[in-house]
Amino acid sequence: MKTHPLDTDQAAWTTYTAVLDGMDGAARLYAAIEVSETVREIRLAGIAAEHPRASRREAVARLVLDEFGVGLPGTR
Repeated sequence: MKTHPLDTDQAAWTTYTAVLDGMDGAARLYAAIEVSETVREIRLAGIAAEHPRASRREAVARLVLDEFGVGLPGTR
């Protein structure tokens, strides 16, 4: 039996794992992509809040630099 994350109660964890167990591979992949895109948008919103004058391109460049350590061409 896997232990659940400390920030998740047992009932929620049981429900979550039951949903995952009921998904086929394609559904799991789709769900992972959706979560990844949502997290990226949340991170971009945080960058925008910290740097309100930054354009969307500048916010993405900051995210890429933070996440991958790579500066995008044409950005500071």
